[in-house]
Amino acid sequence: MNTEDLLIKTNKKEHRRSHIHDMLGKMKQYDLTAHKIEGRRIWTDTSHSVIDFASCNYLGLDLDEEMNADISDEISKWGVHPSWCRLVASPGIYLDLESRLASLLEAPATLIFPTVTLISIGVIPALVGKGGIMLLDKSGHETLYEGAKIARDSGASLVSFEQNDLKTLESQLIQHKDNPRKVILIDGVYSMSGDLALVPDIVDLAKKHNALVYIDDAHGFGVIGESPSDDYPYGKKGNGIVRYYNLNYDNIIYVGGCSKAYSSLAAFVACSKKMQDFIKGFSTPYDLSGPCPTASLATLSKGLTINEKRGDNYRHKLYQLTRMTINGLRALGFDVLNKSWFPIIFVLIGDNQDTIETANLLFDTGILVTVSPYPMVKPGEEGHRITLTAANTEDEIHKLLEAFSQIKAYLADKYEQEDSHAG
Repeated sequence: MNTEDLLIKTNKKEHRRSHIHDMLGKMKQYDLTAHKIEGRRIWTDTSHSVIDFASCNYLGLDLDEEMNADISDEISKWGVHPSWCRLVASPGIYLDLESRLASLLEAPATLIFPTVTLISIGVIPALVGKGGIMLLDKSGHETLYEGAKIARDSGASLVSFEQNDLKTLESQLIQHKDNPRKVILIDGVYSMSGDLALVPDIVDLAKKHNALVYIDDAHGFGVIGESPSDDYPYGKKGNGIVRYYNLNYDNIIYVGGCSKAYSSLAAFVACSKKMQDFIKGFSTPYDLSGPCPTASLATLSKGLTINEKRGDNYRHKLYQLTRMTINGLRALGFDVLNKSWFPIIFVLIGDNQDTIETANLLFDTGILVTVSPYPMVKPGEEGHRITLTAANTEDEIHKLLEAFSQIKAYLADKYEQEDSHAG
């Protein structure tokens, strides 16, 4: 056995992601190549296409004509890719975008990095240092776990609590009351269910017990925002969960991603000016990571302009499509894990093999979703995650619901046959 085979065999024995590795050959919805796109339709080869319900380009800016306009002026000014890590130098477009983001978020300061993942693995260890304590939401994104593990390996401590379990969280804060570096790690919008964290209650607990709240709002930023109402259920401006709850940034580290709603490779931290300076000095990605490509910074700039012009119109359409989808799926009898009407819709299947089989059926009928078997989710909670964008159409929603009606019939027939064989 050669070294590669030995490494793979050993990893498969000890790592839960070995299940994902094994599914690569079984799942038609994994590891696709998009040969051509037409709106939200993806051609996987010359004879087969799927409607994309796995995209996180929530506002549809990846297909907006203004977003796709010429960005050569910025590239001519700054080059294709900035030449330095940010600690050395930053092109002026960075500072302009950070100012515009701070204004949109109503935050004292922002700091741009390439990805949310880099922020988590760099900023979380910087915040807690060698002796701090992290209080981690078990439903938080995997990148929070990755950042927390790096911090723990450097000497910090880690405890966890169930999603929105305020009683356990407060008990943990009391237990560690003498630790001056307490950081609560949560999602803003949960990436599997689309539900919103109880941010005001968590922030109140943090203030009461002298802790910071680190919010990963990679999905919420660009969709939810200030002043939610019957007319604007997601709120206005898309300026994130902090403003959705009408909070300020006292004792909050707010992390947003631009690769979803803004269709651009960039992410940012919003915080106080003092914390911005701290992150520059102590967060390793500020000097050990490459910068964002100029094209991504330029499209982010265009996206912010489009958001000012018609972002709320996109969000209104997105909300209507989401309601249509959730109501249609529930009418078919599916268990949909979504209480917030956010455009992440998790359809519970509840069995790994059924999830694989129905995923392949969806693919064959022309539907692309994010398939979520174990170990991506807990056993018994397997299913399909549907994400909607403002670039989807009502006709595409009808086709999605037709495909899920076929799934319903397929599962009913399968279990009827199993029952008859058992009898």
